[in-house]
Amino acid sequence: MKLTEKLYESVKDIWNGYLEQPFVSGLADGTLAVEKFRFYMIQDYRYLLQYAKVFALGIVKAEDEALMVRFSGMVYDVLNGEMNVHKAYMSRLGITPEEIKNTKSALANQSYTSYMLDVANKGGALEILIAVLACAWSYQFIGAHHMNIDGALTHPFYGEWVQGYSSAEYRKSTEEIMACVDALGAEITPKQEAYLTEVFVNCSLYEKNFWDMAERMEM
Repeated sequence: MKLTEKLYESVKDIWNGYLEQPFVSGLADGTLAVEKFRFYMIQDYRYLLQYAKVFALGIVKAEDEALMVRFSGMVYDVLNGEMNVHKAYMSRLGITPEEIKNTKSALANQSYTSYMLDVANKGGALEILIAVLACAWSYQFIGAHHMNIDGALTHPFYGEWVQGYSSAEYRKSTEEIMACVDALGAEITPKQEAYLTEVFVNCSLYEKNFWDMAERMEM
C-alpha cells in the first residue's frame, strides 16, 4: 500500500464523522446560519495564513531544487487559489482586511496551527507535507461528498464553497501533495511511519475541533 492509502485507513472513521457534524452538513443542505459561516470564514482565513507558512518551511527544509519548486507552487496555490474563495465570500459578507487582522484566532485555531508549525519546524519535507495533508485532503473529501447532494452545487450562497472544494483545480493541488508524500514516504522505517500516522491522525482530530469551533462560534 502507498503511504497515503495507509494514512487514509487510519482516519476514515474520523473523516466520515465530519459529514455528520452540523456545520459541515449545513454547508451541503444550505441550512447553516450565515453568522456561523461568517465566523468560520474569518477564522479559516487566519488559519490559511499560518498554513501557507508551513508550506513555506518546506522550501527552507528541502534540498532538492525540484521539491523546492513544488513547495513554492503549493504556497502559491494557498495564497492565490484557495484564498480566492475566501476573498469572494469576505466581500459578500462585508469582512474587511482590518477585521481579519484585529480578530483573535480562536483557541482551537491557535492550537491547530501551532501544532502544524511545530511538526514542520522539527521535521523535514515529508513531515511538513503530512502536517498539511489532513486539511487539504479532507476538504477535498468533503467537497466530493457535497457535490453529490441535491442542490449543494447550485445553492445561491454555499454553492460557491462546494464548487471550490470539489473542483478539478483543487483536486489537482491535493493530488500533488499526495504524490509527494508517496514519493518521499516510499522507503521510510516502521518507526517513521508510526510518527507520521500519529501526526496525520492528530491533524484530522484538529480538523474535527475546527468544525465544532465554527458551529459553536467558540473563541
